[in-house]
Amino acid sequence: MGFNVNPVKVYCKTFEEAKNAVIKIGEDREKLTFGIDGAVIKIDSLSFREKLGTTYKVPRWAIAYKYPPEAKETILKDVIWQVGRTGVITPMAILEPVKVAGSTISKTTLHNEDFIKEKGLKIGDTVVIQKQGDVIPEVIKVITEKRTGNETDVEIPAICPACGAKAVREEGEAAIRCNRYRMPSTIIKRNRTFCIKRVYEYRRTRL
Repeated sequence: MGFNVNPVKVYCKTFEEAKNAVIKIGEDREKLTFGIDGAVIKIDSLSFREKLGTTYKVPRWAIAYKYPPEAKETILKDVIWQVGRTGVITPMAILEPVKVAGSTISKTTLHNEDFIKEKGLKIGDTVVIQKQGDVIPEVIKVITEKRTGNETDVEIPAICPACGAKAVREEGEAAIRCNRYRMPSTIIKRNRTFCIKRVYEYRRTRL
């Protein structure tokens, strides 16, 4: 009927064969044209499936194995600071593009100043990234052994990159914020969020 089907199928007769097949699929997953985060072992007999039945949530004739998140090395080329709709100034890592779990990653959030200091990040560092749940990219560590001496510290902003007002970090908070409440860019973002919510509510009531 023209449906795309998974080309990776391994028929196994013993537990050991099934175990080796799962390991081999994990080793070869980078070669696939689509991303995977695990493999499923199934009983290949409809009569046995009928006998085994299901629990309230899952079938007893199948079990899933999750692979560890795929991790790759790349270069931290730069860190830019972005202002969100609430005025929080967030660091964004600009990375040398690298393919991780089926997609090319060129940037990811660094969360806040504490995260940068905890990881010991410097611009020019070789870093390891992975995807949380094979979805959200994150920097997990720095490979300090690959430092050349040309790396530079990440500059923490003293002023808002959007409007030039003072950037402040309140005691007890991890976030750096713009000190200007009625900043044009945050007003635009708040209005955009408000409009999106209103449109969604309108469409929902029309259904």
